Amino acid sequence: MSMKITSKSILCFVFMIAVCSLSTKPLFAWSTGPEAYRAGAPGDKGTCNDSGCHNSYSLDSGSAEFSITGPVSYTPGETIKLKVSFSSSSGKLHGFEMTAIDTDDNQIGKFKKIGKTTQVIPANDYRGLKKEDKGTYIEHTRSGYKKKSWKVKWIAPANATGTVTFYAAGNEADGNGSPSGDYIYTTTLEISPSEE
Repeated sequence: MSMKITSKSILCFVFMIAVCSLSTKPLFAWSTGPEAYRAGAPGDKGTCNDSGCHNSYSLDSGSAEFSITGPVSYTPGETIKLKVSFSSSSGKLHGFEMTAIDTDDNQIGKFKKIGKTTQVIPANDYRGLKKEDKGTYIEHTRSGYKKKSWKVKWIAPANATGTVTFYAAGNEADGNGSPSGDYIYTTTLEISPSEE
């Protein structure tokens, strides 16, 4: 049995592919995490609430608790573990982005992922960062957006001397595949250099 391919059937096929690609992008783009500079830190572009994306509600207006937990101090050159988490959340899906800032509002240290639920994302040129600055942001992965908490590592620079503030923004999503109806939260954690 032979099948005749007409220009009308080719046009129909191309149209279907175009429609499918447009409809799947909004569903999956957010699940892999936002672009860098959405952690709500000084010099960032704000959060995903400010970007016109997840802006159904005011920032930090939901009933969940979003936090960063970790040690009270760090030793220059050493690695510490941090936990970013939601509690009292009724959302179906969750995400976050985090960075570390020194007392001069500069990014400091490098993040390392633990497992498959987090990823270090490359910096772009928004703040003039270079390739060697990769590691200054960490966020959830597609494997991690079904979680409510994530563990990460942060490596302090060998020459670090002052207080470091971790800034994180989190998304409590309703899981409808749309940015509407989601809550965005922010939180910080300050740690000081250990006294020797």
